[in-house]
Amino acid sequence: MSPSVINILPNSEVEESSVSRAYYRSTTASQRQLLFKSWEESGSVEEASKIAHVSVGTFYYWYPRFIESGYEGLDEALSHAPHNPNKTSVWVEQSVIKLHEENPEWGKRRIANELAKSNDWVQVISPNTVRRILISANMWDNLVESEPKNGINPTVRYAEEAGQTANVDLCFVPATHEAQEKLPAVSGSSGRLVIERPVEETLSYPGRVFEDETLSYSEAMTEFIEVSNAEPSPPVVPDETDTLKAKKREVRSEEQELRDERRTVREQRNQEDGAWKQLKEERKELSNTDKKEQAPVWEKTRQQRRETLQTRQQENLEWKEKRLSIREKWANLPIITAWIAVLVVIDNCTRQSLGLPLFVVGPRVTSDMVVQALKEILPPELQFLISDRGTHFTANVFKALAQNQNFAHVFTARHRPQSNGIAERFVRTLKEWLKDKSWDDDQQLLLLLEQFSQEYNDRPHLALNGLSPNEFQKRLSFSTSS
Repeated sequence: MSPSVINILPNSEVEESSVSRAYYRSTTASQRQLLFKSWEESGSVEEASKIAHVSVGTFYYWYPRFIESGYEGLDEALSHAPHNPNKTSVWVEQSVIKLHEENPEWGKRRIANELAKSNDWVQVISPNTVRRILISANMWDNLVESEPKNGINPTVRYAEEAGQTANVDLCFVPATHEAQEKLPAVSGSSGRLVIERPVEETLSYPGRVFEDETLSYSEAMTEFIEVSNAEPSPPVVPDETDTLKAKKREVRSEEQELRDERRTVREQRNQEDGAWKQLKEERKELSNTDKKEQAPVWEKTRQQRRETLQTRQQENLEWKEKRLSIREKWANLPIITAWIAVLVVIDNCTRQSLGLPLFVVGPRVTSDMVVQALKEILPPELQFLISDRGTHFTANVFKALAQNQNFAHVFTARHRPQSNGIAERFVRTLKEWLKDKSWDDDQQLLLLLEQFSQEYNDRPHLALNGLSPNEFQKRLSFSTSS
């Protein structure tokens, strides 16, 4: 077969000095069979190639196939894909499966980031490849991603430098705890411990000022402070149903109602049983003739008695279920009398945990204690301190701290804990980590908090593109110095 000459120049005229290349069409099965038949007869590769109108290279390309499978191996051309594609190594696949087994709550990004951490923060595998490996191993649960609330996804702004802004919050944990016990969600912002309740979302809130990208971070923070302070404070109506005492009163009232209802039913049943016994005694005194005459009425009365007993059995089952439900409610109520307060301080830029001081006085922690702890933790270059409007952060002693250390105290929007989302999310992570830990006193809890702080600062963080807070701080310092 003569080759087709393709001109690579744009015009159709081919000059003698132009560069051309030969293109050979794919050979057919009959050509390949003729090539090797001619080679076997003549013993010459060049001669056989001329007879079959193919190149010598075609012969040596098909020669291994011919030696392995004979003429049948020449029938179809195989794929040109590489025989050894760039597959994920077995070690990486095993590491992904092992991390998922040990930490089933981790997602694909967390697993990929953990592998990058063990490889000196160099990416080993992509999150989607992690997902593919887990799907192949039947270990992937498809999760539906939640939609943004109210259909909006507001712009979030973070500090531009380490030490520029800090987020603080107070969380409360029991003084003693056994592993696998649920840690209750409590809040001390009002000066007393209450169970948190969801608050209706509103589309209008001071945080919308951060959506203006024309403002710098400092300008946006300053405007947020002005808008937030100007926001009218709604009247605070204490909701006693959210307190632990109110919940106990509610369950106790339900238990008393069930007990009274059961007592009434028993009295009614005693009267019915007494009437039934009296009928049986009166029937015994009747003669046989009277018994035969009253047989239809007696049989009807007996049938009614059977139906009454069957109804009682169903009522007993319902009563037992209600009683069991009340007992479960009692068991689910937190039986906690002693609390420990933990002060959370997070760097807004690097997400580093700056400290977790605890206060054994629990809900009786004062603003003076909080301020004294912050003096030892806050960085000297601090410009903004973000907190909620809890009584511990609105006292005069806190205002004096802000003036002495020359930083602006930024209060979050009322009834919007998302405004202090960094601290709120840190508290959630802390409680998730503590739920399978046990401690008997504040010293054991202090050791656990120190361990958590070290692990948290060295674990991959999704908001930092998979880097740990410590690694992010190191790279940020290096880029600033260079």
